[in-house]
Amino acid sequence: MPVREVVALNRRRSRRDESSLGAETVLQQMERILAHGDFDGSPRSRAFFRFIVEETLAGRQAGLTQTAIATQVFGRRSDFDPTVDPIVRIQAGRLRRSIERYYLLAGARDPLRIELPRGAYVPVARPATPAEEGRPSDAERSAPPADDWPTVVVSVSEPIPPDSELDELGARFLDHLAVELGRYGDVRVLLPRESPFPATVRRVDSMFVLTSRFFRDGSGLRLVARLADRRTGSQAWAEEYRSRSSPATAFAAETARVVAASVASEQGVVARGLWAEHRAQPSAELTPYAGILASYQFLFNREPADLAPAISALEGVVAAEPECALAWVQLARLHASNYAFDVAPVETPVGKAVDYAQRGVRLDPSSQRARTTLAGALLLKGELAAALAEARRALDLDPDSLVYLEWIGWVMTLAGEWEHGSGLVRRALSRNPHVIPVAHHALWLAHLRRGEIEEAYHEAVRYSDPTFYLRAMMRACCLGLLGREEEAMAEVAELLAKKPDFPSRGRALIGRLVKFPDLLESVAGGLGRAGLAID
Repeated sequence: MPVREVVALNRRRSRRDESSLGAETVLQQMERILAHGDFDGSPRSRAFFRFIVEETLAGRQAGLTQTAIATQVFGRRSDFDPTVDPIVRIQAGRLRRSIERYYLLAGARDPLRIELPRGAYVPVARPATPAEEGRPSDAERSAPPADDWPTVVVSVSEPIPPDSELDELGARFLDHLAVELGRYGDVRVLLPRESPFPATVRRVDSMFVLTSRFFRDGSGLRLVARLADRRTGSQAWAEEYRSRSSPATAFAAETARVVAASVASEQGVVARGLWAEHRAQPSAELTPYAGILASYQFLFNREPADLAPAISALEGVVAAEPECALAWVQLARLHASNYAFDVAPVETPVGKAVDYAQRGVRLDPSSQRARTTLAGALLLKGELAAALAEARRALDLDPDSLVYLEWIGWVMTLAGEWEHGSGLVRRALSRNPHVIPVAHHALWLAHLRRGEIEEAYHEAVRYSDPTFYLRAMMRACCLGLLGREEEAMAEVAELLAKKPDFPSRGRALIGRLVKFPDLLESVAGGLGRAGLAID
């Protein structure tokens, strides 16, 4: 229905809704949209919006052609040819996404919705449905409560100054970004074109908005990306990326991967921020994402006391929702981590890690996290051929993605594909600012195998995670082989402080990660020269 038409609403609704939908009401809604910060339209988009609404209300909607809009809004000459100059079509798409974004964020409960249908330049208005206004429908009243999974709304703002090529590049970037964000599994991704905002998602508290904009400058392309936390109104993260030589499409694809890693990986800003909140104030309700955060409590903090509660939380999640693939995967990771590093006196047999990871893969076979977790568990169990096969499957899901690339490389390296695996690790380190610390462990072992002790020691220094005994063991081994006895003894002291029974159990513990006898002997020999003999 055109905006100028008066629409009678369903009389079964409230007294407020029984009034007519007139021109004044539509104008007020338009002004509300234009004035709100979550409407991200440029000055030209705003002029476009106001023009088509006012023209329709005046009864002149038949004259809203591309030529009329181009000449009266965008200053084109009277001989404007829309087949040569696509400005109206491009700006209509921009305006449509800006309106949808407003309703996704600020206007989800507005009683009136103004929309711009695809392929048209005449806006329509309609009353919001009960779900859109936040009033539950009959189906919603009987639906289970909304979960607390974090949701990220992503959009690309119009380039400044206007640039049709950057518009197209922004659309490509947005598609890449949505795919890459989804690969991590930690966030749910919403695009403005996916409105209306689902009621079960709208009630989620963990709401983030990720906006990006492309620019040209004298040296090439520039992208600025920002993540805002809508619960607090604060900026959670921002970064600028530049390209001086690579093709524009390659730049868009690569920055989408890096932005996704910065935001949605488990080392990224969303998971880290929500984990910190969970640590400060644990959730009273056992939801799937609360279980995921409990697992991060252990994986990030590595406190022995956190392991049993994390396992218990995830066991509760998979009992209540056995189809939650990520919960099975995280349960597998807890078992694998404790088996590998012997952090807490909790029974975590590696066989269970394999079983849980296999469940995660069956539920979500396209998940790189699930397949990489299974590969790691198989490695720990000593099934090297199976571990390599699963790592290859994880990589083949998208060889260019940064999703757990360093972890895939770690598995391949430790399973014997030394060059390929360490090459993947180096690629991850060069492209991703949020890699998992095991990346340096893989390179340490690869250098040690080749007798490159100085290089191995540099990787041990770069291994920054002090919570397990691994860092001190790697450094002590290298320092012992280098003959730097005093420094080696200091690392041995740290190692024994973290793992007092290492002299009697060290060979078995090292063997959980180092599967080749000659390498295990090299590690043991280095520790022996550092003054730590192991059985």
